[in-house]
Amino acid sequence: MSYTDQDYGRGGTTALDREDGRSISVIDQYSTFDGSFVAERDLRIDGTVKGTIVCHGTLFVAEGATVNARIEAENITVAGDMTGEVECRGRLRVLPSGVLNGKVQTRALVIAQGAIYNGELTMITAPAIPEVTPEPEPERPRESAPKPRPTTRVTRTVPPSPPRQEPAPSSAEPATPSTFIRRLGGPETPWEDQSGQESAAPSEE
Repeated sequence: MSYTDQDYGRGGTTALDREDGRSISVIDQYSTFDGSFVAERDLRIDGTVKGTIVCHGTLFVAEGATVNARIEAENITVAGDMTGEVECRGRLRVLPSGVLNGKVQTRALVIAQGAIYNGELTMITAPAIPEVTPEPEPERPRESAPKPRPTTRVTRTVPPSPPRQEPAPSSAEPATPSTFIRRLGGPETPWEDQSGQESAAPSEE
């Protein structure tokens, strides 16, 4: 903010302007408000306010002001007397002249020496980042033993081989039967035909 707490504490009814050109709303010391008040920017209270206050900027309760309301604001500075249920999403400051009574929720609290605070305090912590739990992997089905493949038995019938024929002995001369002659009272002797003609049988002696 470009303005200071000392600027707020000057009193009076003059509206304060920020250096960026944005003005603030003011309820001066001669005004009394009872109801719901919504400020889109900063709000300064110098008079008396009852009811509900919603401020989307900084709420300043000046010295001598009296506020009895339910309050929601981004930041709050109290220099006067403020009572009620307070929700501050940023920093709450109570100056030496300030008096704060009620149930307070704030992210940061600063109480100056000489200030008065009575009530219940809840500190708002930063939202925790949720831990991402990895999803468990799906269980894989156990691989069963491979089934044996069916075997096909092929039976061949081999015809018996024909008997091996021995080759006939080749001879130049055909085999001639042998003729034996038995002499009376003598051994058998082969018959020899030298002339190729049938020989006469020897006479028996």
